[in-house]
Amino acid sequence: MTGPLSLMTLNVKGMRDSRKRSRMFQFCKSLGVDFVFLQETHIVNEDVYAWSYERGGGLHASLGSVSSCGSVILVSPRWTSLVGKVDHDHEGRVICITIKHPCGSFILCNVYAPNQPTDRRDFFTTLPSFVPGCAPCILAGDFNCVPDTQFDRMSACTSSSCGVGYSSRQT
Repeated sequence: MTGPLSLMTLNVKGMRDSRKRSRMFQFCKSLGVDFVFLQETHIVNEDVYAWSYERGGGLHASLGSVSSCGSVILVSPRWTSLVGKVDHDHEGRVICITIKHPCGSFILCNVYAPNQPTDRRDFFTTLPSFVPGCAPCILAGDFNCVPDTQFDRMSACTSSSCGVGYSSRQT
C-alpha cells in the first residue's frame, strides 16, 4: 500500500434512519476516501453487523445510544486488511484503529468531544489514555470547541465558562 492517505471527518447527527444512513454510506463511497470518521452516529451494539453489511465492510465503532454519541471509522477496501488493533471508550466518544503499514504502524483516532464545557475539559484530560501505543497518531473528529462564542452564531452558551476545555496559543 503506497500513495497518499485520504481522510474525512463529519458529524452526522444520527444515522438511525435507514434512508439517511444509506445516503451517507453512498456519499462516503462516492468520494473515494480511505478513512471516514463519523461522529454522533447513535450506533448501538445491535447495529454494528447490519451497518457493516450495508456499508460493505470496513466499519469500526465505539457504541453510543439510540439518541446520543457513537463514533465510527469507515475503512476503504484497500486499507481493510491493514487494520490491526481497535480500541474504544465506553461512551461512544473515541474509536482508535492501528494501521499496520509495511512502512510502519500508525494510529487513527476519531473523537466526539462533549458539548458541555466541564465535561469537555475532563474528556480532553483523559483522552491520551485512549490512544494505544506510541505509534504516530492522526487525531480527528468533532472537538466541540468554540474559540470565540461571540462569533459562534449557533451557540446556546452565554456564560463565560463556554470556553472551558479550549485553549489557544499565541506565537
